[in-house]
Amino acid sequence: MVNRDASQTQDAFQQAAADVLAQRIEAIALELRSVGGPGARTFASPETLSVLAMTMQRILRQVDEICEFEGFVFSPARSIMLELYQARVRGCMLSASALCQALNCYTSVAQRWIMALASMQLLEKVNDGADEARVVLTDRGYQKTTQALQLLL
Repeated sequence: MVNRDASQTQDAFQQAAADVLAQRIEAIALELRSVGGPGARTFASPETLSVLAMTMQRILRQVDEICEFEGFVFSPARSIMLELYQARVRGCMLSASALCQALNCYTSVAQRWIMALASMQLLEKVNDGADEARVVLTDRGYQKTTQALQLLL
């Protein structure tokens, strides 16, 4: 009886691993199809696109959970965090006005989101002697953004 239970557990694990592997293969296949450039046609099956849609929905929900903010992925906060993440990787800091230009939004909108994200301890303003305060990710913001980006791998 113990061997049968172990066998069933192993079968369930193998099936789950196979499902994950199949999804990854589909994602790689989609990526390879698009390598030809912007004008290349993608010949994805409806089933492949359905898997992609399901994966995208799951990832969007997980990003909201990681950032502890429902609707995060559809807010300007997402763009702010991605811009600041890239700036941190490049080793630079952005001013609020530079961030507004990159996001193509009104300064007042960006300032409200900067204040909201600062209250969530995801970013902070730094006065480094420049004319305008710089905006940087906190370690917490960097970790959460890294975690969210890893979902896309």
